Amino acid sequence: MVRNEPDQSTSDMGVDDRPPWRHTILLGLQHVLVMYAGVVVVPMVVGTALGLGQDEIATLVCIDLVLAGIGTVLQSLGVWKFGIRMPLVVGAASNGIVPMILIGQTKGLPTVYGSLLVAGILWVLLAPFFGSLLRLFPAVVTGTVITLIGLTLIPVGLRLIAGKNPDAPGYGAPGNLLLAGFTVLLVVLFSRFLKGLLGQISLLLALVVAAAVGWLFGAGSLAEVGAGPVIGVPLPFHYGPLQFDIPSILLFLIIVLVLTVEASGQGLAVGQVVGREVGPAEVSRLLRVDGLMTTLSGIFSGFAYTTFGQNIGLIALTKVRSRYPVAVGGVILVLLGVIQPIGRLVAAIPQPVIGAVAVVTFAALTVSGIELLSKVDFGRSGNLIVVMVSLGIGLVPTGAPEFYHQLPFVAQVFLHSGVATGTVLAVVLNALFHLREGKHA
Repeated sequence: MVRNEPDQSTSDMGVDDRPPWRHTILLGLQHVLVMYAGVVVVPMVVGTALGLGQDEIATLVCIDLVLAGIGTVLQSLGVWKFGIRMPLVVGAASNGIVPMILIGQTKGLPTVYGSLLVAGILWVLLAPFFGSLLRLFPAVVTGTVITLIGLTLIPVGLRLIAGKNPDAPGYGAPGNLLLAGFTVLLVVLFSRFLKGLLGQISLLLALVVAAAVGWLFGAGSLAEVGAGPVIGVPLPFHYGPLQFDIPSILLFLIIVLVLTVEASGQGLAVGQVVGREVGPAEVSRLLRVDGLMTTLSGIFSGFAYTTFGQNIGLIALTKVRSRYPVAVGGVILVLLGVIQPIGRLVAAIPQPVIGAVAVVTFAALTVSGIELLSKVDFGRSGNLIVVMVSLGIGLVPTGAPEFYHQLPFVAQVFLHSGVATGTVLAVVLNALFHLREGKHA
């Protein structure tokens, strides 16, 4: 039953409690700003690599925002057997970038979207099977996965601050580092001295103030905010009738397997952070949403979708466990995709500001994983091996992105996802050490 307690402290609320509307909207906007960069980067990379024009890339971004918003609302609120009913967001998976580019360049976008449609349908149908594997995720595995997700995501924020190419002239520019440091300082000061709602939205306040300062000193530009159409609605089959190619479908099914492992870890992670048990039924409902959004992307020219981990760190940091702010965040994402000047305004936030906020939230997620691992009995045989091997190998793509580049492409698709690799290792090693004991660590 949903409880409505307007006088209750927001930080004391459970998953099903509804904060006052003004709190809910501001907290939802904070969730959007934390995950926004992760949402829009995939269409920008794919569109650029396929040689699409700026208008086409903008269309892909808008489609992505709308589908991500719908998926986020479904995950948070739930409809029938779809949605985990917890504060989780959905976005385009970076794992799908390479297959989309390869298939798009050789066989065209209609084949890309035909493959996504089939892969998404199969994902929905197989969700209960994947959910039944949840017993393989005890505390030692879950803590490892949460820690790995956080450590893997921190460099994403760092690259937003310093840049992606160390050889580029502007890499690590002092101005960018200063703006990012200023943002972190604001987060610390606001968290320390602001109370109540203002303290809970300290990240949002820091982001707004730092963005304004950045614009004032020439970081980012507002010039394009008023350019282009005001309203845009995604239309089906934007790139023509779908085409179906078995090798392309199989390639995307490999991506689905990788995303399934990652998304299951996200579900367990959010359950740990909000204090609610996550079982096979919850994971199945989570995976159905990812599969449904991937299916819809085949119709509306989107991407492979997955449940994001970025916002779990924000929940751990703010202690606001209610799912309703995240649901409102999903509505905001849809509006950003439809009311395009709003989306362009958010896109104009200087990257060092977004990167600084991302680093803080991802670090908070890492701490949540460490907190769970602190409850694991490392005197018990095998637990230390599970954690150190899974973390060590899972962080390979983060520390050495080209480590697997000479392996076959299919192997690269899986191994390039350190979270998926580390999760599989943690499950297998835990089973190896503890299966005969009749229970998991």
